[in-house]
Amino acid sequence: MEQNKIYKIGILVLVLIVIGTYAYPKTNLFNSKTEINLEKNNFYFNDGTPKEKIEMNNKPNVVLIVLDTTRPDHLSAYGYPRQTSPNIDRLAREGTLFTNAFTVIPYTTSAHISLMTSLYPFVYQPRMPNAEATGVVVANEEQITLAEILKGQGYNTAGFISVSMMSPASGLNQGFDTYNYSEGVRMGNDTVKVANEWLENNYEEPFFLWLHSYDPHDGYVPPKPFDGMHEDSETLYDKVGLGDFTAMKQALTNYDEDISWGDHNIGVFLNKLRELEIYDNTIIVFVSDHGEQFGEHLVPIYQVMGPQVVFEHARALYDQEIRIPMIIKGPGIPKNRKIDALAENVDIMPTILDLLGIPLNEDAQGVSLVPAIRYNQEVKEFTFSHLYPIISSYYKSSIRTKDFKLIYDHYNKETQLFNLNNDPEEQINLVEHRTTLTKEYETKMIDLIKKYSLDIDLNIPRIELTEAKELEDLGYLV
Repeated sequence: MEQNKIYKIGILVLVLIVIGTYAYPKTNLFNSKTEINLEKNNFYFNDGTPKEKIEMNNKPNVVLIVLDTTRPDHLSAYGYPRQTSPNIDRLAREGTLFTNAFTVIPYTTSAHISLMTSLYPFVYQPRMPNAEATGVVVANEEQITLAEILKGQGYNTAGFISVSMMSPASGLNQGFDTYNYSEGVRMGNDTVKVANEWLENNYEEPFFLWLHSYDPHDGYVPPKPFDGMHEDSETLYDKVGLGDFTAMKQALTNYDEDISWGDHNIGVFLNKLRELEIYDNTIIVFVSDHGEQFGEHLVPIYQVMGPQVVFEHARALYDQEIRIPMIIKGPGIPKNRKIDALAENVDIMPTILDLLGIPLNEDAQGVSLVPAIRYNQEVKEFTFSHLYPIISSYYKSSIRTKDFKLIYDHYNKETQLFNLNNDPEEQINLVEHRTTLTKEYETKMIDLIKKYSLDIDLNIPRIELTEAKELEDLGYLV
């Protein structure tokens, strides 16, 4: 009886919040000082706020490169047998590579919000367990972004984005003097072209530049000459145990070709930094927002891509979806070093600020990776990933050390525990055999959620029809 009463009160609170959202909608999607210019098929949002002149003392530039949907085990820098990434490989030789880096959520917009704010997803976008999967994720104005901090330190800030789901409506433009994107999806070479043009006019003053390429995302349609460049590796995926082996192998091959296409475009951008003679004085962070699954785990099919063939993300928290590449290069960063310390994408903002000697805002939940980079020290006990109703009804959490990983399904009340040393593919559930360890990991996971969920406001933004259509066109809503 008491439980039913609490449930009804919760429903009433939720209804009142939703009514408030509709009655007082947020119409100011952009800062009131923002000037909007339209040029061809590119959209620019230039913040016209005057910047205070700050003595920079030759501080390095900062570049953040995100290659969407990229698994580290498909990069040759991480030992992949196909030579997919010569430019990323060179960057790794000139910097430090993390072998145990993870995203806190395998969904594009959310992963970037976590990266830019150093916040876990259940903090900036809490969802009720029965929340509708609307596809909408928004960074609130109250949350401080990396771009806002660097702009306040005198940096010229610019973002070049390849997909409209991260338009200014997502809030990711906060702190950027220039924010450039195209409707729908544009290819990485077009995004790099615009970024390089901006560089030619702005490289003489310290800058923070975010370059995002969407190319390896599903669809896997690389242009010539990358289409067909990896067709020679006929036996590379013999261990894939699915009925439609031919379709899966072709998807993997096209995926690798898309990565090579993205790597090529990154090389064009990095060469521009070298040409302008600013490469050596630039901190460069290369990372992905999430990985991709290619049938390693049979989850409910989201898109019908062939009999028994599933290649997707944002459906599970296995390593294929949450493990990401991470490479950091710059002044004072050891070269050609591999670090096995645990790292998360929420740690990127604290790390960049630490390298620049800029204080970290108190709300940030990530930690600096500088001790790991310089001394190979462990900086965290475990990594945490979360999956909640955004583009699907899945609601899961995971906690991971180097040895074990626990995944909890909040809807089905199901727990999985894997020994990562003996079972790196996460196929053997040990819950019934390691009950004490399972309880220990469950307690750690619950403690973390409680720790970082205090004093948060419930925010369930509504989805507009135009946004719903864009997400459907990108394959996120069915």
